[in-house]
Amino acid sequence: MIIRNKILKLLLLGNLLFGATPTEYVFSLSTGYDNNVMRFSEKDYSEALVNPNILGNNTTYDSYILKFSLRGKKTIYKNKNNEIIFKGNFSISDYRNNKNKKYWNGGGDLEFKWGSYKNIRYSIRHLNSYYLRHYINKDIGNSTYEPCLFTDRNQSLLISQKFSKQTWLNFSLGYIQRYYDKPFTEFDLDIFYLRGKQNFRLKKFGKISIQYESGRASSKSNEIPLRPSSFDRSYSYSELYTPMVINKNLIIVDELGLSYKLENRKYDAENLNDPLHSGRSHQDSKYDIWIKKQILEDMKIKLSFRIRDRSTDSSYNWVSDLKSFNQLQTWISIEWKIDYDKY
Repeated sequence: MIIRNKILKLLLLGNLLFGATPTEYVFSLSTGYDNNVMRFSEKDYSEALVNPNILGNNTTYDSYILKFSLRGKKTIYKNKNNEIIFKGNFSISDYRNNKNKKYWNGGGDLEFKWGSYKNIRYSIRHLNSYYLRHYINKDIGNSTYEPCLFTDRNQSLLISQKFSKQTWLNFSLGYIQRYYDKPFTEFDLDIFYLRGKQNFRLKKFGKISIQYESGRASSKSNEIPLRPSSFDRSYSYSELYTPMVINKNLIIVDELGLSYKLENRKYDAENLNDPLHSGRSHQDSKYDIWIKKQILEDMKIKLSFRIRDRSTDSSYNWVSDLKSFNQLQTWISIEWKIDYDKY
């Protein structure tokens, strides 16, 4: 609650601190649908028929979603060649058919810019109490289910450099603190990552980008003296992301976007007493498509779809079946832009 209030104050009151330039606000109201909120596998669906505890307090696997977002942007310093920009964002998401999945996230960026696509930016993001599903709390038995939630604190430093009118490169390094609510603190992770993104602007077409990320998630659950578990949940991962935006020569809409994201993850665990993680890896694919249309001078509408497929590989067939799933999400959003200048 304290962090959320601080983010909102930065967004709404920042223009009072640096009043010489206008502030740009973007309000967004979205509604969506998720057909597999808790990322159930086919095995989970079957188990839920005979053991409703796996659903927690919920009665459905899917849910409609309401989301409210606010973004702000303000130039706090500017001269002929240089510019310092502050950006902030905040959103609240409510899964209407899932009592546990209501969360907020927000953050800010501070950017120093010395030319087109030439900048350095520090970013911080906070994702608060994100619900996954109910799991058995094995600290007290093999039958008691409790909600599993985690909070992310993501900090990153990005450098962008332009090479020509059509190409520029982004390079960033980041640190995520992914900490779980009790009683699942043994899954806490510190994640370090490197990310590179090459961007291409094409005439009479739009933009294509290729992004590669490599990271390491470190778990201390098996280290003395603060050892809640004897198992090591550390893993390494790599991620390929290729978005494409078409915003030229379109007839009905103003923008058409397509993207593909593939994550490969490999766990360190080799303990035979931990078959759920030992020798386990997965490929997580996300396919996105979206369209945008300007309906008023200061208002846009966006329609988007996502298909997600996670395929898990393990020496144990039951683990592969348990940790593989499919998911479909759809969204429709309305954005309203406001430029505020008290002068």
